[in-house]
Amino acid sequence: MCDYCLQHGHGRKWYLSAQNYSRKLAQSEKVKEFCEAYFGQTVKPGTGSRVSSGEPTEEKQQRQDFRYRQFLHHQVVSTEEVMAILELAGKQTEDSDQAVVLLPCICRYLAYGSDPNLSCFGLAFTPEYTRRFPQYSGGGHKYVSTEEAKGALEKLIASGPIVHAMSALGVPYLGMLCNCEMPVCIPYIVRQRFDINSPFYKAHHRARIDPQKCSGCGSCQDACPFDVAELDSETNLARIDFNACYGCGVCQRHCPEGAITLVPVEDTTPF
Repeated sequence: MCDYCLQHGHGRKWYLSAQNYSRKLAQSEKVKEFCEAYFGQTVKPGTGSRVSSGEPTEEKQQRQDFRYRQFLHHQVVSTEEVMAILELAGKQTEDSDQAVVLLPCICRYLAYGSDPNLSCFGLAFTPEYTRRFPQYSGGGHKYVSTEEAKGALEKLIASGPIVHAMSALGVPYLGMLCNCEMPVCIPYIVRQRFDINSPFYKAHHRARIDPQKCSGCGSCQDACPFDVAELDSETNLARIDFNACYGCGVCQRHCPEGAITLVPVEDTTPF
């Protein structure tokens, strides 16, 4: 288990703990202060990543690490876990028809100038944050029920190699689910640029291939957002570097043979 699970999940996966979606936590001063600033900003479309330029000095590295550990920690989760998270978040709001608010993805908005699919999901949000959306990513947002959110998620998954990540908006308040593309995902870019884990933690599981089922079609290699799946030159079967894998499950969704499973990170036993 990661440090966040030990501190905020009572030894369980911290993003599956109801307390981290609670209205009380959402209205805490730390979360309110951060969300007021974060959602109150004006985002200029199509201006590219906001990752700081110049050499990634130790000072910049420490500043980024501190910011993400305190406020914007992201962690990769599977689609199955997302469905459980949406159910959990739906129980934290008084109005089940407004359990989730669909938002423009700030990463896509900066990269492409728009996000018509409203790819980010705010969970169990409160009105004091919602009123700031007109200044954030063009102001587009839509409240939906848990079931409607699941339908929107299925459409996003069908559109391409989407990676799910639970996002804190003031740790440990898990106020947002990101469904992003790695080439434009700001937390992932920050992780790569500054060589720090805090912006974008790997999942609690990894992908593993059953060679008895693998046909060597290369679908996983084509789909993997992190370029860690490849075909073995000798066997012509797929293989995934267990340590490099982020556990997003995209390869599993694209495998026509059902040869890929997600296993706990502690389980390194080969087939």
